Parts: sequence; C-alpha cells; structure tokens
Amino acid sequence: MAHSPAFRRHMRKSLLATIAALLVMVLLSACNGNPQTQQQANQYKADLDQALSQAQSIGVPDSMLQPIRQQEVQLSQTKAPLSLFSDQNVTDYYANLARRYQDLGVQVRGLISQATQQFDYQATLNLQDLASILSKRQAQGFVEAKTFADQLKQYQNLMAQAQYPKDYLQIIKSASSTMQSLHLMGSTYDNLTALHLTIRQLQSSHLDVTALQQEEQYDLQLFRSANVPERFVQLNDLINTQLDETVAFSTQAIPYVGAAKLSQLSSEIATLKQYGQDTSAFQKRLNADQTALDQARMMGDFLKVSSQIDDDVAAIQLPLVQGQANYLLKQFHREVTNWGSSHQYHDSYDNTSYPLDYEYDQQEGFGSDADVAVQSAQTLDDYQAAINTINDDMTNLKAMEADYNDKTPWDQQHATDKQLMQYYNATTGQVIVVSLVEQTLRLYQDGKLVKAFLITSGQFAKPSPPGFWHIFLRQSPTVFKSSEPKGSAFWYPDTKINYAMEYHDDGYYFHDSWWRYYYGPGTNFPHYDPGGEEFAGTGSHGCINMQQDQAAWLYANTGYGTAVIMY
Repeated sequence: MAHSPAFRRHMRKSLLATIAALLVMVLLSACNGNPQTQQQANQYKADLDQALSQAQSIGVPDSMLQPIRQQEVQLSQTKAPLSLFSDQNVTDYYANLARRYQDLGVQVRGLISQATQQFDYQATLNLQDLASILSKRQAQGFVEAKTFADQLKQYQNLMAQAQYPKDYLQIIKSASSTMQSLHLMGSTYDNLTALHLTIRQLQSSHLDVTALQQEEQYDLQLFRSANVPERFVQLNDLINTQLDETVAFSTQAIPYVGAAKLSQLSSEIATLKQYGQDTSAFQKRLNADQTALDQARMMGDFLKVSSQIDDDVAAIQLPLVQGQANYLLKQFHREVTNWGSSHQYHDSYDNTSYPLDYEYDQQEGFGSDADVAVQSAQTLDDYQAAINTINDDMTNLKAMEADYNDKTPWDQQHATDKQLMQYYNATTGQVIVVSLVEQTLRLYQDGKLVKAFLITSGQFAKPSPPGFWHIFLRQSPTVFKSSEPKGSAFWYPDTKINYAMEYHDDGYYFHDSWWRYYYGPGTNFPHYDPGGEEFAGTGSHGCINMQQDQAAWLYANTGYGTAVIMY
C-alpha cells in the first residue's frame, strides 16, 4: 500500500525524535563516573573550606589565604568531561579534583603553622625592642616610664598565653604602639624642656611669666598621663603653639635673652674645648654675635642678632654631643685597660693571665658595642643614645670594680647589686643579678635577696654581655645546636638542655650544664673539671651555666619578662 509524502515525513520525524531520546539517555548514563570518587572530591572541598574558615578565624591574614581561595574558585568552575562509552575519564577528573582540594587543604594548614611561627617571632622581637627602649627611658629617669613598664609586663603575660596568629598580631600592634609612645616621649620632653628654658630666660629678664608657668604645669600633667602615641602628638602640637606664642611675647626681651644665649654659647664652647675639639670657628661666631648685639638699636636689629645666635647655638649642638661621646668613650676604654692591667686572674692550668674585666674589652668583649654606636651615630639622638650606652657600660664596669673589693659572702646581698637595681629602676619585681667577677647569680624580689647560686659565665673568647636585659624565651626541654662549623674550636654536638631561659638575642641563655662539675670563681677560665671532656673545662660560649637542679628552680620561680642585670 503506498503512503503519501506527508505520512513519510511524519514517520521520519518520529524516528529522529526516538533516536535523539535514546542518545540523551546514553549520555546521561555514561558521564556520571565513579560516585565514590565524586563524593571524595566533595569531602576534600568541604575540608578545605573548613580549614580556610579556621585559618581566618585564628587570624591568618587574607593576603596569605587569597591565592588558595582563587585556586579553589578556579577548580569549582571546571566541569567533568563528557564520555559516551567509558566512565574512566570522569572518574579520573574527580580523583584529580580530590587531590587538588586535598593539596590546598595541606597548604592552608601549612600557612597556619607558618603564620603562627612568623608572628610569634615578630612579637618576640617587638617585645625585645620595647624592653630595650623602656630600659633607656628608665635609665634617663623618666618616672612616667612605669606606665609603659606595666604595659610591657601585660604584653609578656599575653605572650606566654598566645597560641594563634591573631594573638601574636595583637601583641605586635600593642607593642609597636607603646614603642612609638616611648620614642615620642623623648621629643615631647625636649619640647617641654625648650619651653621651660624659654620661660626661665624671660623670668631672668624680669618679665611676668605667671601665665606661661601655668601652661607649663598643665603640659607637664598631660605629659605624665600620656600613654598612647596620639596623646603625645597632640601634646607636641600644643607645646609648639605655646613656643611660638612665647617667642612672639619674648621679642620685647630680646636684648636680655640675647645676652643669656651668648652666655650659654660661651659655656658650650668651653665644654667643647674640654672635650679636645677645635673651637676656633665657634669662638669667632661668639665674638661676632657679641659685637652685633652691642651695636643693635632697633627691634629689627635685635631680632636678626637673636636669630643668628640661635643658629650658632644650634650649630654647636652636634659637635658638642659628638665630642662628649668620643670623650666618654676614651675614658671608658682607658678605665677598662687600666683596671684590667692591674686586676688579673693568673690561671695555673694554662699558665696565662687574664684581665678580670675582659667582658668590657674592645677586642674580646662587648666594649666595641659603644664604639659601633659612636661610629654609626649621625644625629643628636644617635649620639645621645651612644652616650647613654657608654654611661651604662661605665656604670656596670665601676660596679664590677667595687664588687671585686667587696668582701661580703657571695650568697648574701651586695651593695653593688642594690646600686644597679636603683640605676636601672628595677627595685620592684623579680631581678636576676649576675656578678661576673664573683661568678655568682643572685635573685631578688622587690629588692630583697631570695636565692643565690654559683655559676659559670662566658669564657675569655666568648664573654657574657654585661647590661640590663629581660628573659624573653623559655624552653624546657630543648636541644642546642652549634652555630659554628664543625672543626671550629667553638663547635659542639647537638646538646640536650633541660631548662633554658634566653635573656639576650643571638642565643644567650641561663641554662643547666649537666656536663660540668665545678662552678664559681675561676670556672670561666681554663681549669681542671672531671665533668669536662678529658677533664678540661673552661667558660661557656656566653651563656650562664648552672647546676641542673638550680636551673630547674630558677626556671620554676621566674618567668617571661624577668629583669636581668649582668655586670
């Protein structure tokens, strides 16, 4: 029976539709791959998301996590390949996807560890820097430094409890703010001093300075209560405004103030000459300023002369502190050499004589630190910091000399300990005092002796650093690894240490030395020691060595931030 063309077209369309439906069913059934592999990929992605969420919640910075987030987005935008006859390509796709998600999860956990260690280290450095500048402010006699000492103690307590990056980041931020405040304290005090001197000059010229003195007292109250950088900045702006107003007011007293400034310049020239510096150029300026002031008649003349005197006074300040720094440095080195030459330890073990103050020597000890500070100084603040360092070194050296002549038993309170605690404003709280000449450690609590131990300090070629420090790292147990190459006289094998307390960067610790037998005077020099290799002993590599039970006691009874005075 024949069919019409319309009927045949209808049949062809029906056949094509049936074939298309069958093809779709085949495609749908062929591209699913292994369900277990796809489920594993989903699970690793969920683990990755959880790890990213955890990292963000504990404070890992977004900048560290962003590359991993971008890779995750790229992976999520990929699609499984189309496969008609085999599930293998799809299965391989999900297996590879699972591995990629797993690798990213491992990277996130690595970033958590990396960020924690990085910020832990940075926070430790910040606290060391903060302790350093705080001790300088305390040595300069700033009673206001107590506020910041309390802040440092708070940060050290937080450091002991810190676990996550966000904990260390908060300590870093807080310590940086406190350091900035301590830096600003110096410039603010300088401005207060400048205002005070200006008021005194006006007062000496028989001018009424009552209002100015009231402003000065108000400024001093603000200075003593300031504890954040913003308050110091605001106070600086206020004082600068007051200085400008005071200068404007003082123009009427220029002739009197000019004479006072010339007197100051003359005195500073005499001081500079005492330091052994050439003063001829400044003397010429002083003579010219004196002549100009004598000849001035109009207010404009007085202002011009006053400005020139200010410039000359300012010009001598840098040479003055530079001369003072070099003068004090020579005095310090001369004292080290002279005292060390006349006070020596004759070692019968190696038939050699050693100066007892070798820790302060330029060649063997830390005396060169002051030279570096002076040589690298460029600004007034740099030279003043160098002068503070030299004064600290000289104070410690003089304390060692006095302690050498002190017959007080080693396990009792020593006068030099008390003097140094007062000098460093460390009369409250815990203070570990180490007398290098006695080879003795004494622990004080609020100025009262608690415990005393015999110790062994750094040998002649590797001395312990005199100064004012703080405990910033505690480890129990740990393993010390030599920083010297094998074959060096100072190389040592990996050594287990039971109790270690770091007080100075570059690895200076209080720690037990279970291999030693003898401690106390003379053990920092070559000597017979049945605990040492081939019965030979000498001082440490700069650490303070102690008996194990005594180190255990010190570790248990001190903590982060404990002050250390070594002299």
